[in-house]
Amino acid sequence: MDLNYWGMLLARWLHLIAAALAIGVPIFMRFVLLPARERLEPSQRSLLHEAVIQRWRIFVHTMIVVFLASGFWTFLGVRRWKDFNPEMRFWFHLLFGAKLLIALVMFFISSALAGRSNAFAGMRANARLWLGVLIVLGLVLLLLSGILRFMPQFPAETSS
Repeated sequence: MDLNYWGMLLARWLHLIAAALAIGVPIFMRFVLLPARERLEPSQRSLLHEAVIQRWRIFVHTMIVVFLASGFWTFLGVRRWKDFNPEMRFWFHLLFGAKLLIALVMFFISSALAGRSNAFAGMRANARLWLGVLIVLGLVLLLLSGILRFMPQFPAETSS
């Protein structure tokens, strides 16, 4: 086991932790925190909301950096696609592109929900909907990740 192995293992581990947070926290917030918050007085509700968002904001920004860094490190380091035949390489890159696009949309929604900008106050006011969108996108992203991870490797044909 060389240094590259440990680097790949660390990148994969960090990527999975970020994925767990990216999906787990919206599930918790949508189905546990928001319904429980409704039972509080409006002043307490506002205080709880600000305290949670202030702490969550740190995780959102850290998660985005970890996701991008570990994802690109793994994509460029492991390069599973390099030995695929041209058709499988096309499908791998197509699905990876879809996965990256979904991740970027998730980063935007998470940042908007955790942010302070007045431009996204409407999204924060309708947090149940946007947390639901985050959850669905996260589940689709997990499905694409599983497909990419276990995509059959049909080696490129070599001439003899």
